[in-house]
Amino acid sequence: MRHPIRKTAHSVIINDIEVLFGGQAGDGSLTTGDLIATVFKRMGLELYTFKDFPSRIRGGHTNYVIRAGEHRHYGLADFVDAMVAFDVECVQKHITEMRPGGFVIFDNSSDVLTEALRRPDVFFYEIPLAKIAKEELGLELVRNTISLGVLAALIGMDPEIVRKLVTAQYARKGDKVVSQNVAAIEAGERCVRECFTRESGYGLRARPDGDRLLMMGNDAIGYGSLVAGCRFMAGYPITPATDILEWMAKHAPAYGGIVVQAEDELAAINMVIGASYAGVRAMTATSGPGQALMTEAVGLAGVVETPIVVIECARAGPSTGMPTKTEQSNLNHIIFSGHGEIPKVVLAPETVEDSFYLTVDAFNLADRYQLPVFVLTEQALCQSKESVARLDLSAVKVDRGKLVRDGGVVFGEYKRFSFSQDGVSARVIPGVEGGMHLAAGSEHSEAGVITEDARNRERMMEKRMHKLEAMRAELPKPRVIGDPSASISFIAFGSNRGPISEAQDRLAARGIATRLLQLRTLWPFPEEEVRDFVSTASQVFVVENNYSGQLERLIRYVTGPLERMHSVRKYSGRPFRPIEIIDAVERIVRPSQTAMQAWAPQVAVR
Repeated sequence: MRHPIRKTAHSVIINDIEVLFGGQAGDGSLTTGDLIATVFKRMGLELYTFKDFPSRIRGGHTNYVIRAGEHRHYGLADFVDAMVAFDVECVQKHITEMRPGGFVIFDNSSDVLTEALRRPDVFFYEIPLAKIAKEELGLELVRNTISLGVLAALIGMDPEIVRKLVTAQYARKGDKVVSQNVAAIEAGERCVRECFTRESGYGLRARPDGDRLLMMGNDAIGYGSLVAGCRFMAGYPITPATDILEWMAKHAPAYGGIVVQAEDELAAINMVIGASYAGVRAMTATSGPGQALMTEAVGLAGVVETPIVVIECARAGPSTGMPTKTEQSNLNHIIFSGHGEIPKVVLAPETVEDSFYLTVDAFNLADRYQLPVFVLTEQALCQSKESVARLDLSAVKVDRGKLVRDGGVVFGEYKRFSFSQDGVSARVIPGVEGGMHLAAGSEHSEAGVITEDARNRERMMEKRMHKLEAMRAELPKPRVIGDPSASISFIAFGSNRGPISEAQDRLAARGIATRLLQLRTLWPFPEEEVRDFVSTASQVFVVENNYSGQLERLIRYVTGPLERMHSVRKYSGRPFRPIEIIDAVERIVRPSQTAMQAWAPQVAVR
């Protein structure tokens, strides 16, 4: 029997779609989401994906958003174009995010949509996916693959690419499983042909795939670490950083690397310090709760001037918080935590591609200045995927700084912590002839001998902290994106580069020119660049994912109070959409206008 049809005259949107694939954790939704993303990539489209899943293995709403288009976007669109909903809960949670004219593929095998959940400007393809899977294919689990076939038919995915990818995905499970899933694709396509005449309003046209990768932020960090020469990693599993530990465990041993899952974060960070002291480039990866446990040991690395790299994949806190949601509320913690003062560096990548290159920078800075370097990313970036150009390995340079590996030092004369103009001393690793020395966690002399002498203390503090000034010219610089002469300005870090950049393009089309200062080094804070940028701005919007405006407060330390500075904050655990930023700007610049629909999510503008 044919389903009811709503015939509407409409144009077709080509190569521009955001798909939300939602169900319950553990039901295979994320695997199918990856398949959809890979199909889009093989068809030559640019990709961004976002995972929103609960902090448990099975049960609880999960969704995977895949955005595809002809232009690179580093974040979500304003609205969802197509929703694949396996239950009513998915519709309940996301129906307000749907674009007018979009569509929903809904599994009505056991659930019924009430009129209260429907929107007149969204079309529903109601299909008993689970029933078809069970009755026609004998396995309810393949309803995900049936839905892929439905979606593919509705928007014009290349059927050959779909079948090749499904075959590759399930090949290791045997011919029977492959055949079931290929049959599931065909069942979905057949359902669209036989049951619906209304077109979706969206279409795809294949473009050259080119020499591109589909890469997750955490994988880019792992790859950057390996290419930078990291050969030791210790960590303890914690969302959203665990992917890095798993990536390194899979790939590092082939290049002589060692990866250890420690008993806890305290053990992990101390193992990293020990490995680095022995001369190996070493790292750990964690999130807020793990970082809290590592704080004292980070201080040890600072005082014994041992280079380490800590990847901080931020999530929503405090305490356990929302482990699988995104947030930028760890900035103060990373910069200011610790008893006593040490020099440290905090870098913040803006895209998946930048995550690779900035991780390489982190290892070089750690070695050159013999201190802890943090790479601060967040769940919306580190667990998201983007299509990226093939990474340029020829651009990677490994700089071990003042590391002495071939002797040339004399025992008794060599001073591990000797005073120097840039604050950095020659570093000898164990086993180098003539390089035996002390490395005390207590305050010490040039030779490493523990002392509480007042003048020595002053000189040692000045020596270590001077590194922050000596390195400024070598730190990753902020990027100015947009119209450099514009007076309406944004300042941000991390994944917010994506929605801001898109908002800038659309504001420009409305006659509002803007520029963005994208900070890639957060500490030592780029005071001069920020001061210069703000001095020529008529309005400054500081965009960040936290409640208290941590980045804005750092900026105000530099600029002082400014009436023209506005804080745009979102702390729901979800990333910004461009329309939220456009709305924040127009509330100030054009207060009589509003960019958002009444049902769109709101953000705080202060």
